[in-house]
Amino acid sequence: MKHLVVFLFLLGLAFHQISGQYPNVPIVSTPKPATMQSNAVIQGTTVPQPNAYQPFGSSADAQNVRVISEIGKIRKQQLLVQQAHSRPVFNFEVCRSVIPLPDFGSESGAEYYRNAFGEISKMLTGEAPLSLKDAIFLSENAYLENKMSYKAYNNHISETVGLCREKIRQQSLNPDDDEVKMMMLFHYITDTFKLKLPGAEQMLVHYPIQYDFEDFYGRTDLCKRFITKVMDENSGQCHNMPEYCLILADAMGVNNAYLSRSPDHSFVKFQDNDSRWHNLELTCGAVINDQNYLNSGFIKAEALRNKLYLEPLTRQETVADVLVDLASGYVRKYGYDEFVLQCAETALKYYPACVRARMLRANSHTARALYVIERTGMPNPERLHLCPQAYKLHQIMLQSYQELDDTGYEEMPPEVYLDWLNRVNEEVKKPENQKKSIRLQQIIK
Repeated sequence: MKHLVVFLFLLGLAFHQISGQYPNVPIVSTPKPATMQSNAVIQGTTVPQPNAYQPFGSSADAQNVRVISEIGKIRKQQLLVQQAHSRPVFNFEVCRSVIPLPDFGSESGAEYYRNAFGEISKMLTGEAPLSLKDAIFLSENAYLENKMSYKAYNNHISETVGLCREKIRQQSLNPDDDEVKMMMLFHYITDTFKLKLPGAEQMLVHYPIQYDFEDFYGRTDLCKRFITKVMDENSGQCHNMPEYCLILADAMGVNNAYLSRSPDHSFVKFQDNDSRWHNLELTCGAVINDQNYLNSGFIKAEALRNKLYLEPLTRQETVADVLVDLASGYVRKYGYDEFVLQCAETALKYYPACVRARMLRANSHTARALYVIERTGMPNPERLHLCPQAYKLHQIMLQSYQELDDTGYEEMPPEVYLDWLNRVNEEVKKPENQKKSIRLQQIIK
């Protein structure tokens, strides 16, 4: 088992990185709900022009990745030095006792998360209708301390769908054709969308949603990954843009659009009227094939056999995946406790191939093991068996790593991801992948 070699590293470095969440609540900026204002403007009014399109993987992005990587290396060295000079004293008496694990359920705002988990769980069990729109709202609203307006959220979706339907009507297209509806949504998200207002000479204009390169993983600001961020700022990344598209597709009654995954990435997989599959790459506005994702080099044969990537997810699987986002917000505010593990296990029950849920579960087991190991005085590996609770949690942690490895998962470094995005952007320039080609040119005028 390749993860056996990480034990000493985890006791030093990882403990310092994770244990800051125990028992104190980490300091986070006060989240604010997005206003979800309209991004469509009336042509002729004074409005700011959209940002110029930037190619993926620009030199500035690559430089930022390198700087962050170097800072990370320095920080690791500092932490290892600190650990060498401040190792706790092994306490045999404490080692033989049962150490209570952290529980943040009584913290202010934690009840929002448990309520959201309960509502999403009802969708998964069939007690409530499956709704990706509502599941995402529940997740984001919990992080924003129940300050979001469900009415404003719904209104934005209804108004956007109304614009697309009106464009379909004005172009005399079939309003019941799923392909027509999906391509119109794709046009709305990735192109400059113009619509003549009924009974007026004015033209409504919606600019394409821009890729937000700043903190696209949401490591500094988790709201960067929110649907409401797309609604409010007309910009997003590969996590929230596909989900936004699917919410709109559901509202339009599209039946053959699905979320799909590749390493550290998501996109919309769509089946046309001839039963052919297309990948709608919303981050760069292209229709690409599976080979473009395989070219990343981080999709192993085992991963494909285990259906980790490139599969169309059912709505139940997609809603289950939202539990990972719910837990991620909880961890950001409070830390790892039983609630986080509950979210991971529930997500895997309904979406067994969910890599993100497996990673969340492994992280949870790591946090639990390190929490107990530290309080026993951080015994040497050969003495860990003298601490029953620590030893058991450590074995569970290693097992979770092995289970993740067995799926064929391989971590993609940020700099490699940016390079892959850059190559995908090059694909857009090919004639066969132009937005105004193939099916789209037959629909959008």
